[in-house]
Amino acid sequence: MSDVEAGSVRRSVSTAMVRENAFSRYVMGNVQPLTDWLQDKPFVLRFVVGCVRGYGQPIFLNNPISGTIIFAALLVQNQWMAINGMVGIVTSQVTALAMALSTNDIENGSICFQGLMTGLVITAKSAEESWYGYLVFPVMLYSSFSVLLTSALGNLLGQWTIPAFNLPFNIATFLFIAGTGPYNAHFAQASGVSPDMWEGHSLDWIEILKSIPRGIGQCYACDNVISGSLITFSMLVCSPIIFGHALLGSLLGIFTGMALAVPPSQIYAGEWGYNAMLSCSCIGGFFYVLTWRSHLLALFSAVFATAVCAGMVGMLTPLPVLAFPFCIASAMSLLMTSESKNLIRVPLSTITYPEEHRRKFKPSNVAVHDVIT
Repeated sequence: MSDVEAGSVRRSVSTAMVRENAFSRYVMGNVQPLTDWLQDKPFVLRFVVGCVRGYGQPIFLNNPISGTIIFAALLVQNQWMAINGMVGIVTSQVTALAMALSTNDIENGSICFQGLMTGLVITAKSAEESWYGYLVFPVMLYSSFSVLLTSALGNLLGQWTIPAFNLPFNIATFLFIAGTGPYNAHFAQASGVSPDMWEGHSLDWIEILKSIPRGIGQCYACDNVISGSLITFSMLVCSPIIFGHALLGSLLGIFTGMALAVPPSQIYAGEWGYNAMLSCSCIGGFFYVLTWRSHLLALFSAVFATAVCAGMVGMLTPLPVLAFPFCIASAMSLLMTSESKNLIRVPLSTITYPEEHRRKFKPSNVAVHDVIT
């Protein structure tokens, strides 16, 4: 190869690398250039972008593009549910401002997503028909509660370097559902249907395949395959590592549920995939640097979350387990200690997205309990 040809190849490779870097900066991850551009812009604009980012935060995506895709997925699922989710997210943002909580958390959407989830699940579990206007009031009230719980639980669990996850939303929403029940005159809850019995020969494998994106969609109370697929795509846009672990987690939840002989209709709806998916995604690269050991721990956490879910279903029926199993399984995985150089906790103050963690933190001569201190 001549010098001219070699130079041409080097320029082509350099151009490709520049384009790839630009794509990763402006589309993937946290979209840091947008954050930099917003620094001197009016707060109203930063407030709106924070709300959009909040749509991705339930599945560890601090990305406005992913948030926009997820908002579209919610509209596909149910417009009334999407509106109440928006009410919850705006109410949470306003409450956080009124309480003078961290401006950075407000602009990243890491507080308001609790209100989003509260609004979505309260609407999804309601026995009332769509566009029941009075439902907006408990959505606003309990979304505000979730903000206060976020601050309190963050301070409490932070003593053990454990995040609050989506525990504030779980507590607020569970209190509302348990406090109203199926016979409430104003806010009756949908009563569960009698589960079908397990029959191994009657499994519909096409429905099981569809339950993979449904399991991911159930993180937002969505059982629509299109909605689940859009939410799955939003993860790929932000972080291929989270995307891969989400698919694995949902699949592990499905097969663990089958092993526990849970009703097939619940598997088809994705109800046994979302806790496992959340646990697998958060351990596999988000709160731990992705290595082969953290990958194995993520898979184990997914199975454990499903086992916890099975136990809680038996205890709480007819009340929903929500995402409590995810919180329990993930907290246990984060509280463990190891002397392995390949199991590294990402300090909570420096969390961004898994690909960035891989670049910033390398296995070194420290154990997991040393890295997080």
